[in-house]
Amino acid sequence: MASRIIPERVTELSMCEVFVFGSNLAGQHYGGAARTAHDKFGAEWGVGVGPTGQCYAIPTMQGGIDTIRPYVDEFTEYARNHHNNRFLVTRIGCGIAGFKDDEIAPLFYEASKLPNVNFSKEWLNILSMPDILDAFCGCPPVKKPAYTPEVVTIEDLKRLCEEYKYIIGARIIGVPLPDITIRYVIDENRFGYVKFGDFFIYETNDLYVWTRKEEFRDGHNQYIVEEYFRDECKGRGFCHRFLYAGIKTPYRDSNGDVIYTGDVLRVMLGEKHMLVNDDVFNKEGYVWAFDTLGQNEGECKARYAFVLDNHCATPNMIARWERIGTVYYQLDWNLDVEDMVERCRYFQDIYCQGPSLEDKLVLARYTPNFNKEVWKYYGLEALGVEEYDWKVKRQ
Repeated sequence: MASRIIPERVTELSMCEVFVFGSNLAGQHYGGAARTAHDKFGAEWGVGVGPTGQCYAIPTMQGGIDTIRPYVDEFTEYARNHHNNRFLVTRIGCGIAGFKDDEIAPLFYEASKLPNVNFSKEWLNILSMPDILDAFCGCPPVKKPAYTPEVVTIEDLKRLCEEYKYIIGARIIGVPLPDITIRYVIDENRFGYVKFGDFFIYETNDLYVWTRKEEFRDGHNQYIVEEYFRDECKGRGFCHRFLYAGIKTPYRDSNGDVIYTGDVLRVMLGEKHMLVNDDVFNKEGYVWAFDTLGQNEGECKARYAFVLDNHCATPNMIARWERIGTVYYQLDWNLDVEDMVERCRYFQDIYCQGPSLEDKLVLARYTPNFNKEVWKYYGLEALGVEEYDWKVKRQ
C-alpha cells in the first residue's frame, strides 16, 4: 500500500482503484491494456476518452506526442479532483502505439506530484531522473511541509482527515502531513499516542486508529473502513475504535511533561504575574482557571486549569504549572469525540451536580478510568497508587 509501483500485469482492482490505459479515439478495445480494461474492468466499447467502467482511457493512436499531451492534462485534473481514488497508470502508448517510455512518461510529470497516481517501475524511474525532468519542465520543486493550524480544534481534525483521506487509507509514505499528535484511551490506566495519518474521525464522531498490534485484531471494523475510505485498505492494519483524549500542545509543564488538551494543571502565580492574571484566565480559548484553593493574602495563588483547543498562556505569564491529571475519569465506551471534548467544560463547572472540586482533583489523578464510584478513586489514593499513564513524559 505504501508503494506507488503498480504490478506489471494488473489483474484485480480494489474498490477505489482506477485502471488507466491507452486507447484509440473510437474506443475499440481490441488488444493490450485496452482489452484488459474492457474484459475485466468494465471499459465500455466505443468510449475512447475519459472515465469508463472502473477505468480511465487516454487516446494514444491519433498522432504524435503533442496530440497525447492534452488528454494527459485532462487526466491529471481528473485525478486531482478525485483524490480518494487510486489511479494505476499503465505504460500507455508504449505498446501498439509504438512510443518509447522516455517519450510518454514525462507527460505525466504533473500527475506524478499527486499521491494517488501510481506508475510502473520503469516510469517512476524516469519521473525521478532530474536531467529528464529539467529538460521537460524545469527543476522539480522542493516539497513544502504540510500546513498545520496553530490552533487545532475537533472541526479542524475532521476537515484534515477528509482532506487527507486517501493518504490515511493508503498510508502513502513521503507525503508531508500536518504535524498533529493526539492522545486516546486504550483501556483503564492506559493512554495511546498517535500522529496524524494513523487515525481518522468517522462521521458519527467516533475516533478510529490504525494499528498493527495483534491485541486489537478482534476490534477491527472493516465495515467502517469501506464506508469511510470507499476501499478495502488492504495491508493497512487493524482499524480500531478508541476514545479521543486530547491534542498535543506546544507546551510542557515545569517538570518537562508535554501538555495535552484535557490535562488538569496546577498553576502557581508569583507576585509579578498578578497584573496579567485576569487577562490570562478570563479569556475564552486560553488557559481556563476553574477555581482556586488554599488562597491566602500575600501568598502565591494556586489555581487549577486546563488547556482548550491548543490555545495557551505563554510561559512568561506563569510562574509554575504542573500536570496533576486529566479530565478523563468515570468514562463510558459509548462516549464519542464531542462528548470527550465537553468533559473540559463539565470539569470547569463547579456548580453542576456531581463531584465537588476536591473530588474532581482526586478523580483527575487516576485517569483514564472507567470506575463510576468516587470512593474507588479515593481507594487508589489511599493505596498510594501513583503511576498512571498520564504521568509518562511524551516527546
